[in-house]
Amino acid sequence: MRICFTSDIHGNGKLYDQLADLLRAETPDLVILGGDLMRDVDLDEPAAPQVASMVDELMERVAAWQAAVPRLTVACILGNHDLAPAQDALQTHHDAGRIVLLDHRRLWQREGVAFLGYPCAPPSPHWAKDFERLDLPKDPIPKFAGVAWDPVGQRLRPVDLAEHFGRRPTIAQDLEQAEPVANPWILVAHAPPYESNLDRLPNVSYPIGSRAVRHFIEERQPLVSLHGHVHEAPEISESFIDRVGETLCINPGQSHDRLQAVLFEAERPVETLRHTVFA
Repeated sequence: MRICFTSDIHGNGKLYDQLADLLRAETPDLVILGGDLMRDVDLDEPAAPQVASMVDELMERVAAWQAAVPRLTVACILGNHDLAPAQDALQTHHDAGRIVLLDHRRLWQREGVAFLGYPCAPPSPHWAKDFERLDLPKDPIPKFAGVAWDPVGQRLRPVDLAEHFGRRPTIAQDLEQAEPVANPWILVAHAPPYESNLDRLPNVSYPIGSRAVRHFIEERQPLVSLHGHVHEAPEISESFIDRVGETLCINPGQSHDRLQAVLFEAERPVETLRHTVFA
């Protein structure tokens, strides 16, 4: 099974067009989008119609990809820049069989390979908090203000940080609920593992990845783990791959002008791995 993986397109039409070209040229069996699928909403306008429009736009692209590559399956997770209404909308499309919304509590299989997905990342300075969680149970409450989706009021509202992070499971607690799975399997997690080639930022001396994701990989040892979130990591560390135990971990990175993606055969990921930008 040939897989294409990319992440953090943020609704950039130029990058989505490049992805369409890549899919037509390479004809993979599966394309996986690793979160931060859509552009940020305008906070001065109602969020729900904006998110609905962006999901519709994404699904139009999905339909075009599948028309060009009829055997193509499209799978995805969300990321910390995405909003909760997008999860609900994509779940509807998942239920209708148009797209696969990967989940850590729900195993999905294709051609003998199992997949689990997880969208949340540790707290960051970004204002959207729907898909941010404390990494570990004893982590301090962050000081980064932001907003979260209020399903009752159907609007974004400022968060009380202690309440928001205190009443939600941590990333570690979420991943403890992940369905057990035997190899071969692939993890798709928006946040990269802590202290790896995949979680480095320019002018930041410390790693910013997830300790919980790293522990989960160490414990469960998927064949491959796919990540995004830290766009600049491959340029800073000079590598888009790393190893956690026997797991091959990949973060292709992303840019504004040139699509950064990888392709590989699920049966032979190390031997077949290819990046669209980096050798």
